[in-house]
Amino acid sequence: MKNSTLSQNKNLLTDGHLYPALIQFTIPFFLSSLLQNLYGTVDLLVIGNFSAKSTVSAVATGSQVMSLVTFFLLGLTTGATVLIGQFLGAKNYRTVAEVIGNSVFVFGGISFLMTGMFLFLHPSILKLLNIPAQAEAAANTYTLICILGIPLIVGYNTVCAILRGMGDSKSPLAFVSVACVVNVAGDLLLSGLFRMGAAGVALSTVAAQGISFIIALLCLKRKGLGIPFSKKDIRFSADTAFRILKLGIPMGIRSIMVNLSFMLITSIINAMGVTYSAAMGVGDKIIGFAFLPQSSFATSISVFVAQNMGAGKTERARKATLYGMVTCVAIGFLFFLVSQLFPTALPALFTRDTEVRVMCGMYIKAYSYDAVLTSIVFCLSSMFTGCGKSTFTMLQDLTSTFLVRVPVTYFVSRIADATLFQIGLAAPIASAMGIIICLIYLKTGRWKTGFRAGH
Repeated sequence: MKNSTLSQNKNLLTDGHLYPALIQFTIPFFLSSLLQNLYGTVDLLVIGNFSAKSTVSAVATGSQVMSLVTFFLLGLTTGATVLIGQFLGAKNYRTVAEVIGNSVFVFGGISFLMTGMFLFLHPSILKLLNIPAQAEAAANTYTLICILGIPLIVGYNTVCAILRGMGDSKSPLAFVSVACVVNVAGDLLLSGLFRMGAAGVALSTVAAQGISFIIALLCLKRKGLGIPFSKKDIRFSADTAFRILKLGIPMGIRSIMVNLSFMLITSIINAMGVTYSAAMGVGDKIIGFAFLPQSSFATSISVFVAQNMGAGKTERARKATLYGMVTCVAIGFLFFLVSQLFPTALPALFTRDTEVRVMCGMYIKAYSYDAVLTSIVFCLSSMFTGCGKSTFTMLQDLTSTFLVRVPVTYFVSRIADATLFQIGLAAPIASAMGIIICLIYLKTGRWKTGFRAGH
């Protein structure tokens, strides 16, 4: 693999003006996430305009199953991202190469294990979601096709995790841009023109993931990583693999459990009828877009903090978190205003069904409060993760999710004539609990004692 000299490494985040560096590093993450969300959004737009609302429900529910896979992998690969960032900040390039090489082995093996596991489990998962009978067959087809593409998802996310740790947020944007074009074209061709429904959007998604991975590998081979790295570095080390998984497993568990909670909530709402199910499916897509700034800053903050903690620059890491938080709160407040004033405007883009639009408007109106609160939770949690405190991040999320959000959703849904506005309020209530937990942990100062590369 071609290597750039160390002096040409322009991705270190430990020096220079902080806020401009944070914004420049975050924008590519935001654009990448925007395009990735466009995958699912185009799926729903095409299905919503060319198929029945039962197919909308099927794709929305099937997407949640695949989100379980994708977010688990994102969490798991965070271990590699944080370690690479910390060692890079400490300028320990030899160990950076070792972490990268071990990541190939670790995540390659995991990809095949996950494919086999979900091939076996996905019918049971769909049943647990209480998907409406008229949407069951389409959901099964969509999920099965996407599961076969898991090795491609793992490969792509491994490459992106490595690049994130190296401080490169621009390359993944280029990869996903091409894939997005493929996905949109495939959706319009297979599900729009040939009316293949859920199978068409699933095939388009898998093809897009495969192209992303291939482009990523070709670019890495041509450009290199900016540090000495060769094929000899791709070898297994039990100690390094353990360190990757020690950080990554809590984040993977956190992702899978939080997404399981979303499935439980989906199951609760699906049991209320197909209109509720479709409205929540559309609402979740809108909310996904609204939360992109928060999730993008969260991703960049974890890397920013990892590199600076590795370099021993604790105060710079803390300030980066604060600046990101203030920016996210401002953006979240804008979504809050739009949702309160024009609740049905965005749902109208996804469905022609008036009842679904109105019900979805209630859902995002309640959720808009969470757009502000999660700005605080996401940024603080990411700071702790970048410090190597991934176990705390996991426990905080699971506490607020399973002790607050899921129970509140269930009990509200049992109320006669409960609306999606009332059910949606469970999210901001849970986030408020998360803020309290994070602030208490921040006050203890224990986040400063995380692993520092080079020590």
